[in-house]
Amino acid sequence: MEIQVQGLTKIIKKQPILSNVSLSFSGVYGLLGPNGAGKTTLMKILAGLASFQSGSVFIGEELISTATYVKRTNRIGFLPHDLMIYPELKMYDVLEHIAILQGSELSATYHKQIKEVAEQVHLTDHLYKQIRELSDEMRRRVGIAQLLLRKPSILLFDEPTAGLVGEERVRFHNLLKQLGQRHTVIISSHIVEDIEFLCTKIGIIRDGQVLFEGSPETLKEKAAHCTYELYVPPAELDEVIATKEVVQMHEEHSYMIVRVLSDEPVGRPVCPRLMDGYLTLLKEVPQGLS
Repeated sequence: MEIQVQGLTKIIKKQPILSNVSLSFSGVYGLLGPNGAGKTTLMKILAGLASFQSGSVFIGEELISTATYVKRTNRIGFLPHDLMIYPELKMYDVLEHIAILQGSELSATYHKQIKEVAEQVHLTDHLYKQIRELSDEMRRRVGIAQLLLRKPSILLFDEPTAGLVGEERVRFHNLLKQLGQRHTVIISSHIVEDIEFLCTKIGIIRDGQVLFEGSPETLKEKAAHCTYELYVPPAELDEVIATKEVVQMHEEHSYMIVRVLSDEPVGRPVCPRLMDGYLTLLKEVPQGLS
């Protein structure tokens, strides 16, 4: 299932939040951009939760939203990054409550649905625990479970791994990847590692405008001729940081290996990563040498 947005513009208090945005979402799609780029606003529009001044939103060939008509559809499930779930209730009770609100009347039917979605998000063993007893990562999985009760074909996740670290982040990555085998998944994030691990297609926005849309490999190529590594003695590190566009660094023996973006040859040229391509666009580093 594909979502297309065409010429989307959103203005709040005379300030453009989104400016003529056109993107085509399919597969596992990463919407990348710095904080304040307009990602959350775009996700809410896709979910039918926000209006806009001009443009159109399509699911496949069906027009679902225009500036004068915003339609919410059961085919789309949206998980905001600040989802609040009743902390004193058990997970089963939360999902039962949501199932009833969504129109499930027969207890046998929604009990089966609850067990199915709990299994999908790998929380079967925690169904009868209170929400406050679960980790942050587990609570987000409960959020996904309540979306899956409606059987949507498209899942929207806004900053899904914010605040998760280590094993929790890895487990949540793996769950999102599994969901991408059965659903169109759109992940909005400012964390490049999330997008690099999960997504087959990427869109980048900054200040409400589209900078890029394409494959991860195409984005990496944006930094193909401007990515270098330097072996820097610790005593010289401050000067390198002050004068170069440093992307990453790590220590090896008595040197710091520093990855930089530069329009002039410095150090050893290396194959670009997704972060290099992303920063090349954001920092407006030249994409090649003449």
